[in-house]
Amino acid sequence: MEDIKSVDLFVSGRLCLFGEHTDWAGEHKGRSESIVEGRTIVVGTQEGLFATAKPLKEKVLRITTTDNHGEKTGPAEFTLEPSELLAVARSGGFFSYVAGTAYRLCVAHELEGGLELNNHTTTLPMSKGLSSSAAICVMVARAFNRVYNLRLSTRGEMEFAYLGEITTPSKCGRMDQACAYGSVPVLMTFDGDILTVDRLQLAVPLHLVLVDLKASKDTTTILKCLQQAYPHPASDLHEGLHRLLGPINHRITSEALQAMATGDVSQLGRLMVAAQQLFDQLAGPLCPEQLTAPVLHKVLSYPAIQELVWGGKGVGSQGDGTAQLLCRGSEEQAKVCAILSADLGLECMPLTVTTPRHGDHK
Repeated sequence: MEDIKSVDLFVSGRLCLFGEHTDWAGEHKGRSESIVEGRTIVVGTQEGLFATAKPLKEKVLRITTTDNHGEKTGPAEFTLEPSELLAVARSGGFFSYVAGTAYRLCVAHELEGGLELNNHTTTLPMSKGLSSSAAICVMVARAFNRVYNLRLSTRGEMEFAYLGEITTPSKCGRMDQACAYGSVPVLMTFDGDILTVDRLQLAVPLHLVLVDLKASKDTTTILKCLQQAYPHPASDLHEGLHRLLGPINHRITSEALQAMATGDVSQLGRLMVAAQQLFDQLAGPLCPEQLTAPVLHKVLSYPAIQELVWGGKGVGSQGDGTAQLLCRGSEEQAKVCAILSADLGLECMPLTVTTPRHGDHK
């Protein structure tokens, strides 16, 4: 190993613009004629996790984390022994993501020593649908990769992060680890167990607002309800979900890709509105307790912001968790935040997705 003193790291968050739930649905391709590959359009955020990492002689992982409010946790220390790491990963909690990823790396690689990882700054809000848990997993994988020259590609870091997260009680889809690609929009295609990732061109910035709905949702319940339709549909409602997550999603994502490439932001907003309406129609009846989402729909249709946005939809698994609004510009973005905060008491996070900087593709 080279004499590395420390390395600087950054891992962004990620936001799914279109195609939620098609990652797990697409993994069923081949088991039923009605299932086609899943496709999601995911954008990296400018917000994320900043860290420094350096090697340790003793075989331990020593980690300190800082949340987006500046509150530090740790240092916590874990012996780099697979059995101990696996136990921590399976126990749940924040450090389970760290331990799960370290476990996968230790099993696959002979590490010469340990790692000190200091997540000194975080600008990514936790639990807002921006894949903060996946970002932590990618950060751990990237730290070991850079410090010990494991020669992992971005896809390799992403794979170890995914394997690390599914070692915990939280069973994510493969879409979440798109944060490994940084502030770059990507198209992810899920064809059975084959994942393809293509970087996209974004002609103009997207001025988004993410709205914490301050309500309740249960992602586990949503997934349980929807996944009952797979792989073999047993009712008309199940067949409707197959259409939504299959050919309908293909049409919407194809049109969205064209709008992003040409800079037609108004069309992108119209597609968000259409995608939400179709989700309500075809997925909502399968889990009405969670997907009726009155707070989400109140925000999406709130009269005072309609002239400021091109459109909007739910985030992640949907439900009353977070809304995303595509604004008409930066000034409108600020006004939407002010209105929803003053009128409805909601927390808003402006998110501007820009064209990739030189070097973001590495």
